[in-house]
Order: sequence, then C-alpha cells, then structure tokens
Amino acid sequence: MNYKKVYPTEVLQGFTETAMFVLMLYEPMGDKKVPVMIGEHEAEMIILEQEQRQAYRPMTYQLIISLMHEFNLHLELVRINRFAEGIFYASLIVSDGFNQKEIDARPSDAVVLALNLSVDIEMADKVIEETGFTPQHNDIGLGTTLSGGEDIDELEEELRRCEEDEDYERAAEIMKKIEKLKK
Repeated sequence: MNYKKVYPTEVLQGFTETAMFVLMLYEPMGDKKVPVMIGEHEAEMIILEQEQRQAYRPMTYQLIISLMHEFNLHLELVRINRFAEGIFYASLIVSDGFNQKEIDARPSDAVVLALNLSVDIEMADKVIEETGFTPQHNDIGLGTTLSGGEDIDELEEELRRCEEDEDYERAAEIMKKIEKLKK
C-alpha cells in the first residue's frame, strides 16, 4: 500500500450534529484536504498540542507517552490506512529498537501523539482519493464574498443540506463563512 505524508492544518467546530469537530489533514503534494470527524475531547487535545500549551492535569495521551518512555518504546510513524463505512482507521508504528509493532488506534488519538512526539503522519493513497477534496480558492470561505445578501440562517440551512448529502467540502467552506459572519 502506498502512503503520502499529511499535516493537521486546523480543527473546525460545529460541523455536524453527531461530530462537533472536524480535523482537516492536508496532503501538500497533491493539494488535497481530508476532513476527519472527531469528538470534543480529541479536538481539545489536538488544539493544545498545536498551540504547544499544557493542560492543568496530564491528559490520556500524556500518560501513554510516559508509559512508552518508561518501557523504551518509540513512536516511529502514524498511518491512517483505511476508510470504511464512514470511519477512518489508523495505526501507530511503535518500536523498542529491535522489534516493530503496528498498533490499532483512532486517528484523532494517533494525531495527538504524532504532534506531541514530532512524528510523521501518513495516509494511504486510496484513503486520500476516497475522502479528500481540493479546495477551490474562489469558493465560499476562501477569500471571496457572498452575493445576494445571504445571512447566517440561510447558510446554516445550506450547511444542514450539505451534511445530509455528505458534501463535506462545501460544508467546511460554509462553516468558515458562518464563523466570519458571526464575528
């Protein structure tokens, strides 16, 4: 299976009713973004790591890192290797210096560990093709203005339709526009 390096670029809030946050992963060689729905707790951990801030008390991923250090285990790579029935699957590639193991993990947990330990994140080409989109610079939310005087209520209604149709690219763009209007 072929993989490409991806980077977490942003966490968007308020994307759907079932998943209130979306982690956007960017594949720079092909200019694609992949939206991965995550929970509030995972979003908070990713944001803390991206901003290099510490929580008041150790988080679960920090406990995992402490256990890895205690037993001389090293996270070598995070791989998002599969997408099935609307769910992303990831693996941690962990080594003790002699043996390498692949451990199943949720992508959000794997990304937090990768950010904390400065480890590469790779995504299977097939997953990028299946779930990724190429942002268009002339679309809503990417530097253009809406014509026709649309308001937040109209945009939120359009957002609900996009979510029902699973048009995540358009939904992400509408969310950005709603955030701008609310400010």
